[in-house]
Amino acid sequence: MNVNESPIEVTVTIHFVLTIDPTEQYPLAAFAEFLTEQRLESTLLEAIIESLNDVLVEAYCGEKHAQGNGTNRFQRSTTKIRTAVTTVGEHEFSLGYVKDTAATDDENAHFRPIEQFVDFNGKKRYQQDIAARTVDLATALSYRDAASHAEDLERTPSKDTIRDRVTECGRKLTEFVSSRIAGSEAETVIPDGTNCYSQDEDREYHDVRVTLAEDTETASRSVLDVSVNTPWSEIADTLDTAEAITDDAKVVSDAEKSLVGAFQTDTRDHQLDLSHVPRTLGYKLWDDGALSLEDRNEIISEVSGELFHLKNSVEKHRPQEEYSAIRSRIARTKERIEKTAWQLEQLSSPKAASYLRSGLDSMVTFAEDAIDGFEVPWTSNPVERAMGEVAKRCKRDWMQWSEEGLDTLLQLSLTKYANPEYYREFFDEFLQRSTHGKIRCSVSVTTNGGEL
Repeated sequence: MNVNESPIEVTVTIHFVLTIDPTEQYPLAAFAEFLTEQRLESTLLEAIIESLNDVLVEAYCGEKHAQGNGTNRFQRSTTKIRTAVTTVGEHEFSLGYVKDTAATDDENAHFRPIEQFVDFNGKKRYQQDIAARTVDLATALSYRDAASHAEDLERTPSKDTIRDRVTECGRKLTEFVSSRIAGSEAETVIPDGTNCYSQDEDREYHDVRVTLAEDTETASRSVLDVSVNTPWSEIADTLDTAEAITDDAKVVSDAEKSLVGAFQTDTRDHQLDLSHVPRTLGYKLWDDGALSLEDRNEIISEVSGELFHLKNSVEKHRPQEEYSAIRSRIARTKERIEKTAWQLEQLSSPKAASYLRSGLDSMVTFAEDAIDGFEVPWTSNPVERAMGEVAKRCKRDWMQWSEEGLDTLLQLSLTKYANPEYYREFFDEFLQRSTHGKIRCSVSVTTNGGEL
């Protein structure tokens, strides 16, 4: 039986009678809320699906009670209730089965024609729109709060159901994003890490690692990788294999050795986040234990002043292509910091001296690249802000995570934050919104005064 020869049409008639007390004045908002409470969309959806099912059953089995139906291959069978929950309500669809009298023993003789045209999300009670809505809530709220805040839903999934949907969508989104960053060849990458409490027995914390791509021309960024408990070396290798980073990309980060070692190569330069220098230098000076607090603060101020003077010089001279001025300032900055390192060594502060010497080249990468006409960030603030998103959702004192749960939630949260277009495209695909254009309807409303 072929039911695909022409568009299928169903007509649903709703008779709606409204009665009000003429002695009262009603806010327009009261009418709006009242109509919402009547669940008209839910009632209409149930009527549409059941009417469509009736049309399809009739296409297979002939008009109900018509003579000769008993000789047809397809016969009407039992009717069963299919329950489902969507964003317009909780539904009970009364749907008829059809029996194929020619089915072989290894074929399913009973089927519902409606399922050829309507995907009921398998046997799941909550449909894809519910999953999308609650997953979106869960990126900002705890699972318990997401369940309690979904007040506009007729039936709210439990926090465990929401957690399952987050895991499902997080896995699919990871694949979705990975397929789009392959071959993207980012020229500037900004990686950083943090930790979150673990509920797994083998570890107290999970290591969260995030890598962003920075487009300095458009001042925009996107997520290249979100990983939990994955070594930086493996992350860098994966991004290299996917050609997500160019061979001469600039790496902007703090001084974490495993991170820098994973991304930096003979053709990739590292830019040390200048805002980290005062903090790290202060710790090294304290650890050396040779200088007073006043002396330590003076040294930190001098080094910071040199570096930020260099930053300001680059910002001033690069737009005018005054590269000789930048080159002169780089030489002066390096000379003064090298002198400070020598002085610290004489003052029995070898750790602080070593830090300045070993990190000096990475401190001025952004300025040296400016001479070649390239803009390299001097700070890792973009990924620091992304880490703020992680903290808001996942770093509360009472929050503990499984590795998989944290991984999938972070993929959703950070893609939503840094790649909103990917996030939107993913859920467009997940909800198959492209089918909206293939559904058409006409609506007429008749009131006491005539048709509208």
